[in-house]
Amino acid sequence: MTTGPSIRFILNADIVETNVAPGMLALDFLRNQQRLSGTKEGCREGDCGACTVLVGKLNEGGLMKYQPMTSCLIPMGELNGKHLVTIEGLDNEKLSTVQATMVDCGGTQCGYCTPGFVMSMTGWILDTAKPLNSKGLNNAISGNLCRCTGYKSIRTAGQQITDKLIGLDDHCDRIATLCGCSELPAYFLGIKKRLEDLSESDNLPYSPAENAIPIAGGTDLYVQQGEQIPEQPINLIHLSSPVEAAKVINNSIQVDARMSFEAFGDDPIIQEAIPGISGYNKLIASWPVRTRATLGGNLCNASSIGDITCLLLALGAEIDLMGNKKHHSLPLKEFFLGYHKTNKNQEEIIATIRFPKPSENTFINWEKVSKRLSLDIATVNSALSIEVKDNRIVTANLAIGGVAETPLFLSKTSAFLVGKEISIGLVFEANSLAQNEFSPISDIRGSAEYKRLLARQLILAHFVKGFPEQIREEVVYETLR
Repeated sequence: MTTGPSIRFILNADIVETNVAPGMLALDFLRNQQRLSGTKEGCREGDCGACTVLVGKLNEGGLMKYQPMTSCLIPMGELNGKHLVTIEGLDNEKLSTVQATMVDCGGTQCGYCTPGFVMSMTGWILDTAKPLNSKGLNNAISGNLCRCTGYKSIRTAGQQITDKLIGLDDHCDRIATLCGCSELPAYFLGIKKRLEDLSESDNLPYSPAENAIPIAGGTDLYVQQGEQIPEQPINLIHLSSPVEAAKVINNSIQVDARMSFEAFGDDPIIQEAIPGISGYNKLIASWPVRTRATLGGNLCNASSIGDITCLLLALGAEIDLMGNKKHHSLPLKEFFLGYHKTNKNQEEIIATIRFPKPSENTFINWEKVSKRLSLDIATVNSALSIEVKDNRIVTANLAIGGVAETPLFLSKTSAFLVGKEISIGLVFEANSLAQNEFSPISDIRGSAEYKRLLARQLILAHFVKGFPEQIREEVVYETLR
């Protein structure tokens, strides 16, 4: 197996130094080399949550931040200088509230999924940004599947956790508080200083091999090439420089393409620009996957049903491509050439993504239909960004996915809307025009006729949600009878 430079990190309470291949999965390292079998191997695709761990790192403010991640999608090289916590790392003199409530409420049967649930719930109570209520619980365990309990007992355990810990101050030193009441082992108190010392002593330069596979979140690549990647040279592009927060430059919002879905949804600039982004995120992926999946990765996968892709198309995004020979910009709508084919060279990566800062009169909406209510691949998705003044449309960008080989920007329909007054007649006319801009095919997710129906309904949903006074839902339904 390919080996790499020394990787130094803290595993539970111990410093570990290893020369395993940087592309090796943390799941395999934990189970096969460290014999930490509490981290279970399930789907190896990030879907089931059985292998969930906590990854802690020092943020820019010098505070520790822990996030749940599925270890089947974490390359070992990315753990350098971080704190990796497995279920064994939560061992204490007595059970934590999370562990005890799972026992008391019968939240486990076969037990295979239980470590993942405990890790996700522990990540939840560690995160001051996540509310200690039922919504916070649902977000916390969104990436964990159980085939035995029916979830009722697990949710009951979660409710007891909120009842017992609801008094935690959102602005307190959460780690110190949880250690003080034996919710975490005491060694957590020293991790910050140990990581600072580890960082100061680690002077190894990161220099990926030539023709290495670029990996950011790995949520697509490891699913597609999970058996091959550990044997190949990789370029962990997350490590080349810190991933910056969103910026406003010349009335445009610019984001680092390496930004994760979770960071994108939590960014204050993005939340102001796209008020519904937090809700959209929860329909796109589970919490552990959102901490890994990146904006650029979603674009480069070139799926016709990429959720973030569809939203960025409607925002009128441009991308900056960076390669060995040249750097250049490209409208996102010109990036997709065919099924999983993009307008970039093999050595190029997406460096940044830009889109115009929405005005106060801009309405942005994203819709998705999938087999499951959430956390599933879309059958059809659609996004609309529309600026309206005095009931007249100033700008309009309409995008749709799942109805062609590539995600589509509906240029004719978007242009048709500009300058028109909002009315039910206009919406139906625009919807008819949109139907002529694509020719769906039948596939495993639905027939061509079904996809046309979904496209029509999603476009209607944009206007019903955005302009309820002009486009009343009951009138739309009556018109469709």
